[in-house]
Amino acid sequence: MKLDAWIAASLRGEIGEDEVQQALWSLSNTPLLYDSGETIGTADYMQALEHVPSPEERQALEELYDLAVLLCRRSAEPERYDRMQDVLSLQFDLWASGVLRLEDWISWIEGAVSGKIELPEYDFDEVLGSAPENFMIQDFHDELRFRLEDSPEDEWALSHLDELYRRVGVTGEA
Repeated sequence: MKLDAWIAASLRGEIGEDEVQQALWSLSNTPLLYDSGETIGTADYMQALEHVPSPEERQALEELYDLAVLLCRRSAEPERYDRMQDVLSLQFDLWASGVLRLEDWISWIEGAVSGKIELPEYDFDEVLGSAPENFMIQDFHDELRFRLEDSPEDEWALSHLDELYRRVGVTGEA
């Protein structure tokens, strides 16, 4: 089974929700076990799975994780690697909450691997006035959501949230 077929089968519910969640959790969390993207491999992602995929599913997951390895290599420099980890973690949360569609997430990864999409980069001191040390994209997302809880019509927060979502692959169609 190719990755596109796995995505389609997942969307149709032919692959269990737990298996899909575990595969995507591995995608977003396995890089956290490494200091850089220079040595991580497809097998590292596969080892993080709690279930043993069927041979067909294994082929699709290896294709997905091969993409993830390429993304790690492209982002191997420590600052970029930290940002990539942060983005993947946020994307997993957005997927789990129904904001980011699976097919859009994979498309984003393909674009990032090919260089058509760059990792989001922010000067948080400039955007927020000041930000704590080690403030990251997921923190920015949380800050925007917090501001919108207090003031749902906050145009500044809405525009930055829309921009952030666009930059991590959300198409608005989830």
